[in-house]
Amino acid sequence: MEFKQVVAQRHSVRDFTEQPVSRQDLVDIVRTAQRAPSWVNSQPWRVYAATGATLATIKERFAQKAAAGEKGNSDFPVMSRTQWSPAAQANMAALSGRIEALGETAQDFAASQTRLFNAQAALYVTIPKDSPLWSIHDLGAFSMLLALAAVDKGLGAINAYSLVHHPDVVREVMGISEDETLAVGIALGHPADSDLAAFAPTRMDVDTILTIPTVKD
Repeated sequence: MEFKQVVAQRHSVRDFTEQPVSRQDLVDIVRTAQRAPSWVNSQPWRVYAATGATLATIKERFAQKAAAGEKGNSDFPVMSRTQWSPAAQANMAALSGRIEALGETAQDFAASQTRLFNAQAALYVTIPKDSPLWSIHDLGAFSMLLALAAVDKGLGAINAYSLVHHPDVVREVMGISEDETLAVGIALGHPADSDLAAFAPTRMDVDTILTIPTVKD
């Protein structure tokens, strides 16, 4: 697939089929993402892949916590939308409006998070605790390449808070050390034939975010 096609097709897929993701596909996806830029080649990331019974256990325990009304407590802190910049809040509001416009599908939007999007694989990415901010930059580049590599394999992906908002569960099931920050979870699978899977938010016009100063003579 051409690079532009991969980028154009990438969006957060929120509904997957029951078709499993092969071990070789997971290996290939991570291998591709290893080409991500890294500060002084530190490569701070580590990846833990959950599939089959392992992922089912995580889903079940997450569902139990949701049923009990237990709130999430991710390793990366979250903040109220009102604390974000005005531009970010406007984008969030636009997304909420598009979700409401989905009608009955809008109800599935929230429910999909509880069932972890019916993902057939999940990649949990960690970095060492007390990592410098440059490692956060590396993490973003690495996780983006994971998602693009999945699309190139004909898969869908979504980087989601709902996969890591109970880090104690993920650590126990996946054997992740307390010395590692559970940074992000990426759900993978074959996209379902549904409005929920196809849903993609709009992006800001490039002129809104790009500045190219004019050099005066």
